[in-house]
Amino acid sequence: MTRLFFVALLSATAVTPAIAQLQLGERPITRAEVARVAKAQFAEMDANKDGYVSPSEFEAYREKQNARPDQGRGLTHIGRSWFDKCDSDGDGRVSLAEAQARPLGLFDMADTDRDGTASLAEQQIASIFIR
Repeated sequence: MTRLFFVALLSATAVTPAIAQLQLGERPITRAEVARVAKAQFAEMDANKDGYVSPSEFEAYREKQNARPDQGRGLTHIGRSWFDKCDSDGDGRVSLAEAQARPLGLFDMADTDRDGTASLAEQQIASIFIR
């Protein structure tokens, strides 16, 4: 998958040293890594640590993201429609399971042999369909 695919795939990422090492398109990526990255960013967004991201927490995170030198572009970018796409049950808040579902679903589409790893070849093929 190219960077474009993984921007969508890992739309729930945080800027930590472990995540910064996730160089897309350069090595295989595991499903566990995607889950871990989504969980880390969810934890960063969940300011009051109640297990849910509220609309106000989401907006505060977006403001924080936009204040970063790179404005949260690339793997750390959360788009303005993230909340609506993730709130699958429509209860007005996003749980960790909801936040992980979208990137893991995209990962699963890329992992065609279902071995839990998106190989470089699988990444490249997936990028054709995601554009």
